[in-house]
Amino acid sequence: MNYSSISDLGQSMMLRRRGAGLKTTLAHLTNELTTGERSDLSGHVRGEFGPLAGLERSLRRLDGFAFGRESVDLRVTGIQTSLEAMQGAISTFGTDMLAAASLEQSDVLDAKLASAASRLSQVTAYLNTQLSGEFLFSGVATRQQPLPDGATILSHVRSIASGSSGPADFMTQIDAWFGDAGGGFETLVYGGDAVAQSGIALSDTLSVGLPFKADDAAFRATLKNLAIAAVISEGGVAVTAAEKRSLVSDAGLAMIAAEKALIDMQRDTGVTQGLIVEASIAGGVERAVLEEAKSKITGVDQYEAASALEAVQFQVEALYVLTARTSQLRLMDYLR
Repeated sequence: MNYSSISDLGQSMMLRRRGAGLKTTLAHLTNELTTGERSDLSGHVRGEFGPLAGLERSLRRLDGFAFGRESVDLRVTGIQTSLEAMQGAISTFGTDMLAAASLEQSDVLDAKLASAASRLSQVTAYLNTQLSGEFLFSGVATRQQPLPDGATILSHVRSIASGSSGPADFMTQIDAWFGDAGGGFETLVYGGDAVAQSGIALSDTLSVGLPFKADDAAFRATLKNLAIAAVISEGGVAVTAAEKRSLVSDAGLAMIAAEKALIDMQRDTGVTQGLIVEASIAGGVERAVLEEAKSKITGVDQYEAASALEAVQFQVEALYVLTARTSQLRLMDYLR
């Protein structure tokens, strides 16, 4: 443009206007190069925000699933830890009882049974495990403690023992108290819900459940046989030496089966943990695809942005030279 044909005032105003435009463009390009995001997104998509809104909805959905997976993973890990601790509390106790019952040495048998009450308290405590104020083995009633302490359960068993007419009657009553629907365990002990947690979504297509509750048969069997061993150890049931060995032998076999059931529960819980990992990996892959698609809309090509910025900087410098010749400006004054 031939600036010599324009008046001094007009030339000054044109240079200022051109300089302001270049400064604005320079700021936009610098911001884009720094953030990697387009400054004028509306202009880039020409007002068509539908595809971008769809991508953002999908990303928010993935965020929701990711949060849910983190929450359920924490609970499943807690369940697995509790199951392992329970197994540790009763590990080899069944075989120890069987071995002791096979010997006609009452002191050896009593020594093996002496830890039954403490093991009962340990198992009960593990079944009452809670995370963030929610109990893991209460079914859907996560705010309700599933069991009282081991001493309370043992006091119920002692009452049954004291009122029984002999070992056979004691076992009949204890089986009914722990096993029958509406029996003592369900009405006096278990405080959770009969319904287990299920349908916890890990993704659009995958959900899991947390099926284990403190009133499950395996847990009842564990508590029952530990309580039987504790009461026998205390002499709460009037039995002969042979009857005592028979009761302890039966309890030992039941404890072995209960430990096997706990191992099976750990296996099933491990499967659930594996599903959570798989869902997390799949979610991460989907997120990467969506983020890339979003970046194509909102992001800028770093090379193009750098080239454009360099070109604008050259124009700014050229305009400064022209302006400086007419007004004796310094570059720092001009860029203010």
